[in-house]
Amino acid sequence: MTKPRYRAVIWDWNGTLIDDFQASLMTSNEILRRRGMAPITREQYYSFMGYPISKFWENLFDLEVTPMTEIGRDYYDIYPSFDSTLCDGAEDLLRRLGDAGVCQAILSSAHRDLIDEKMAEAGIAQYFDAVLTAGDLLAGSKTERGAAWLGSKPFPPRDVVVIGDTLNDFDAAREMGTDCILCAFGHQSEADLLACGVPVVREFRELGEYLFK
Repeated sequence: MTKPRYRAVIWDWNGTLIDDFQASLMTSNEILRRRGMAPITREQYYSFMGYPISKFWENLFDLEVTPMTEIGRDYYDIYPSFDSTLCDGAEDLLRRLGDAGVCQAILSSAHRDLIDEKMAEAGIAQYFDAVLTAGDLLAGSKTERGAAWLGSKPFPPRDVVVIGDTLNDFDAAREMGTDCILCAFGHQSEADLLACGVPVVREFRELGEYLFK
């Protein structure tokens, strides 16, 4: 039987486990439409992406005129109206890792209630030891939340991998001392991810092959 490469996996949520790029793009464009502004394209979305997330919105608004609290309120009001689903192959890989005894956690900047709703809908909550969220659009530090969880576990960072879709996930992994795998089907361009020098996958089949290599 093929053994897993890691003892624990820390998953990002948006754009990694949940396929919501289109939902996020449409939400952003609805926020712009309500203010009489032109929509942005996929390419612009990728080029604007940054962390903290306020860096993304700085490309679209003067945040002294349109503050992040207002944008955040609109975002979480609009976002649920657009469909997002579990990424193809995600449930099978979560189950496979769970059956192999791998500890799994979600480390996300999304609201906890949005994650809980989707996990219940997809029937995957049982695979996770913890769901680590900041609770608002400003997101807080993923590194601090992840490191606190990791510090409560009996395995060293070298036995852990962070899987995400953005440079923010790469930075968090580097700061925590874990490995990192990036997914080129989320909220950051593949070119940006490849520049990090860590494995970049394009589908869950490829990810599974790496995790059980």
